[in-house]
Amino acid sequence: MSEYNQPIITLTTDFGLRDPYVAAMKGMLLRECPEANIIDVCHDVPPHQVLHAAYVLAHAAPYFPEGSIHVVVVDPGVGTDRSILVGQFGGQLFIFPDNGVITIIRKMLPLEGLVSVRDYKFLGDREVSPTFHGRDVFAPLAAAVSNGLRISDLGPTPPTYKLLDLPEPIWAGGTLVGKVVYVDRFGNLITSINERHIRERFLPHGEFQISCNGHKVSGLKTTYGQAGLGEPLALIDSMGDLELAVNLGRACDEFDARPGMTVEVAQLHFLEG
Repeated sequence: MSEYNQPIITLTTDFGLRDPYVAAMKGMLLRECPEANIIDVCHDVPPHQVLHAAYVLAHAAPYFPEGSIHVVVVDPGVGTDRSILVGQFGGQLFIFPDNGVITIIRKMLPLEGLVSVRDYKFLGDREVSPTFHGRDVFAPLAAAVSNGLRISDLGPTPPTYKLLDLPEPIWAGGTLVGKVVYVDRFGNLITSINERHIRERFLPHGEFQISCNGHKVSGLKTTYGQAGLGEPLALIDSMGDLELAVNLGRACDEFDARPGMTVEVAQLHFLEG
């Protein structure tokens, strides 16, 4: 439970806001835990996009206070034999389907306990829809945990759990090759290349160039306004990742790029040689 009087329960889903699904989850949570402080992390995850949800979760959850409970319902396997997991990472609890959505959190925060839910006594005698576990399982489970249910009472530690195969940068000759992993609502392209790669391998050795889908940007800016209006740029974003952007524009349109596309970084003297 959160150190605050009101337990903090966050929601990350692909439900959107045009349908009743988010409200139904919140209603169920409040029936079981009226004092809950429910925080919306994101409901605009593209449908079924587990990697997108993993990125959103990992770049929001670490900033919450210890004891927060994070509920993730991006669950294309709902109603199948996929497990529901409850894990403690860095002093916070995460309730999520076993589909890899915890992958980036696992890289960022220490794992302190993990169980696969087997004991569903917390549901009482309520009916469970096989297509809406967010309302009928995840919400009551989060409420029960916030009300004091120990996660060790829910089931055993799983021998394995699913992790996504994240794209890691590779070296090809003198070029660092990464991928676009995320496009935010501003159209910025966030890549799998991080600040350490750039600062250790490129900054000390002169000018370098970043390319994606035939478009090229030289060097780094520190913020968007250092580029001219409509001008492409590269920078290290607030999460420490290499980002391609357009000042007051959309890099995804300018570069005609999307997640999975290749991004390359190379020293100019290497390219010229």
